[in-house]
Amino acid sequence: MYKILYLLTGNVFELPENIAKELKNKYPDEYKIIEKNGKKFNDKIKKIPDKDLNNSIYSSVVEK
Repeated sequence: MYKILYLLTGNVFELPENIAKELKNKYPDEYKIIEKNGKKFNDKIKKIPDKDLNNSIYSSVVEK
């Protein structure tokens, strides 16, 4: 059994391995595996850089 954290709400679910891996593969930015078979697991989440920094107010306010 895997414990998986839904990052948007903070809810923790205990799910079978196949379902937990399926959710993690489909939505990698929304779920984090915190425990595998009773052992803690450090699941790393890739941070996505902001693509539209040039179109945001940030570029107007901050001088380069």
